[in-house]
Amino acid sequence: MKESLVSIGGVGSIASAAAAAAPCCLPFLASVAGAVGLSALLPYSQYIAYLVQAFGIIAVVGAILSFRQHRKYGPLVLTAACVIGLLVVYNVSLIAWLLYSALVGLVLAAIWNTYESKRCNQCSAEA
Repeated sequence: MKESLVSIGGVGSIASAAAAAAPCCLPFLASVAGAVGLSALLPYSQYIAYLVQAFGIIAVVGAILSFRQHRKYGPLVLTAACVIGLLVVYNVSLIAWLLYSALVGLVLAAIWNTYESKRCNQCSAEA
């Protein structure tokens, strides 16, 4: 369940950002959104920005819950840094490289968190 929150948060943030991407500012996300049919949500882009941030918060909650299990700071710090990046992008200044970095970082944090949780489960199963 904990790993699912991190994964849902990371994937949801990417999907929401792709749906809200303006072609002039974020061409890569806009082309991905068009290819998978998310461009139909473009009229709701003002609300989707909030959705991206909400998914980021969900990812942080999942990372905190996972941290309590495996006690590895890396995935938690990466998730928190990426969500801070998302909050800066959507509330302070739209910086494309920061948005892309934060979204990729959330995916990497979800993978890292899943790895650490599975590794922690294997150690406790052997004991």
